[in-house]
Amino acid sequence: MIHLDRDSMTPLYVQLANVLRDRIRSGEIPVGRRLPSQSELEAETGGTVSRRTIKTALELLAAEGLVQGVQGKGVFVIALPAPVEE
Repeated sequence: MIHLDRDSMTPLYVQLANVLRDRIRSGEIPVGRRLPSQSELEAETGGTVSRRTIKTALELLAAEGLVQGVQGKGVFVIALPAPVEE
């Protein structure tokens, strides 16, 4: 289950992108694997976010070069995010 904070100052699409980025970084979703579909992500959030919000989160990850959409197949992880500096 993905929990997003509607009361946060951070937009929901950024929160969702952060969750997906962390899953990619941890290897839960490895390079080459398809991300959950928009409807699967909607279900994982308990239906609390719109498909547009999910699409925007995926677009953010694509702009970072982490994922790429393949028409008719889904969105796939193509790279690992940069390590988090502490």
